[in-house]
Amino acid sequence: MSELETRLESWRAVQAWLTWQQRQAAQAIASLEAELATVQARRPPPPPPEWKVESIRTASGPKALRVHQGDCTMAPGKPTGVEQVRRLLADGVEPCPYCNPDNALGIST
Repeated sequence: MSELETRLESWRAVQAWLTWQQRQAAQAIASLEAELATVQARRPPPPPPEWKVESIRTASGPKALRVHQGDCTMAPGKPTGVEQVRRLLADGVEPCPYCNPDNALGIST
């Protein structure tokens, strides 16, 4: 066997070993991803926020449209605190007619 053939065979051996290692890495990744998915599926969903603010886009930026209780499913909203909800309601932002956050806070609008 010539030196050239010997070098070629050595590189083929290296290639075969790297291919084996790549398969091992792919199997390990797949196994860990499956394990992670199982763990995440068992994890309970995070609790809903206490309050949400529904916004609309305007030329000057987002504007508060309605205030919702955190578990209201009538509209998406950005989580916020009770003080901001009180301030928004006092400033005339409309309360959701379905979840009535104003009633929950004891505010009459």
